[in-house]
This record gives sequence, structure tokens and C-alpha cells, in this order.
Amino acid sequence: MNKTALSILAAAALLITQGCGNRMWEDTKGSTTDAFNYVTDNQPTAQAYHDTASVPIIELNSRAADTLYANVSSNELSPNSAVFISPFDNRNDPADKSVFGRTMADQIADRLVQRGVRITEGEPNATDFTYASGVTPKDYDHAAGLAGSSRELPPRTARLAGSYVVADQYIYMTARVIRLVDSTVISAHNWTLPVTDSVRQMLPQLAEQDRGLTPSVKTSFNN
Repeated sequence: MNKTALSILAAAALLITQGCGNRMWEDTKGSTTDAFNYVTDNQPTAQAYHDTASVPIIELNSRAADTLYANVSSNELSPNSAVFISPFDNRNDPADKSVFGRTMADQIADRLVQRGVRITEGEPNATDFTYASGVTPKDYDHAAGLAGSSRELPPRTARLAGSYVVADQYIYMTARVIRLVDSTVISAHNWTLPVTDSVRQMLPQLAEQDRGLTPSVKTSFNN
């Protein structure tokens, strides 16, 4: 085969290779953000780091409050029972006084108010931790078992308390409604919240981590 024929074949092969490469780039560049791993049910790794910023944290907390409310029966607390609120604490760092714990507790409490719960500001009285004179726990059990019972018992009070654990991508939330007179947990629920930009602003330790991150790629070039 002469040199002219070899040159023509080489040029044709080069054009075919370039054409395939261009088509492959065009096919993939529009699908990188749409890819989804249906085997592991994971989002694509190429997505933006804070794509979860639009997740409605308040809605997730409202659902948690609805679950807490649904788990309380009438013989455990009455509609007149006062429920006091404690800020949620950081399980890994009890000294953490960030606004996150107070905000999460307030959102749960506000939803319970919408459900008709008597959320009460301040701290309980000493009488909230003891039964009234002449009243025993069995009296409440007995009254609850009698439909239309006319006996009025003093309402027992409770406290909404909770905690959270900060992880890499999620915050693990726990909330409990605790009856004060006997320290009985009458309702509990666990749920998770994504670590969004707004959550980071409420947790100084996460914001500090962001400021201390070192880029893993080269961002400047030396002359």
C-alpha cells in the first residue's frame, strides 16, 4: 500500500474518533446532574454540596410534633395539663448553648399549641412533682376506665424535652413528653434533619468546620 493510501486511511480514522468523542461528551454533559443510583437509592455524587438547603425543616418538626401528640392518651394527660418546654440539648456536648436547640424545641411546641396542648412558659412548681393530697395514681387509672366519670382529678403536668446528635450529613433528633409527677415518658419520637445551610448557621461548630476546610483541589498556580 502506498503512502498516499495510508495517509487517507489515517485521516479517516482520526475524523471518526473525533466524531465519537464529541457525541459522547454531548450525551453525558447533560445527564450528570440527573443521574440517580437506583440500586443504592442514592443521589448523584456530582450534585451541589448544599442541595438540601430547600428542605422544609419546620415541616419535618411539625410531623414529629404530630407523632408526639398522637401517642399521648387521655389517661396519661388531660386537655388541661400544662406542658413546660426545655431547649433541646446536644448529646455530644451538653455545654452547647447554640440557638439550634431552642429553635427546634420552639417549633415542636408551636405545633403542639396548634393541636390544643397547653404549652406553658417558665418552670414547674414544686407541686407539679407530687400528687395532690388524697389522690393516688390508681385514681387516674380508675377515672380513665369509667366513661362519663364525673370525678375531676387535678391535671398532671409534663415537660417536653429533647436532644440531638450532630453527624456529617444529618442531625439525629429525639423528643420526649415526660410526666413530672412520676417521671414517666408518655410519648417519644426520633427523626432526622438534613444539615442545610440554615442549620449550619444555627450550629457554630459546623460553621467553624466550614471555615477551616482546606480545598482538595489546586485553586491557584505558581508562576
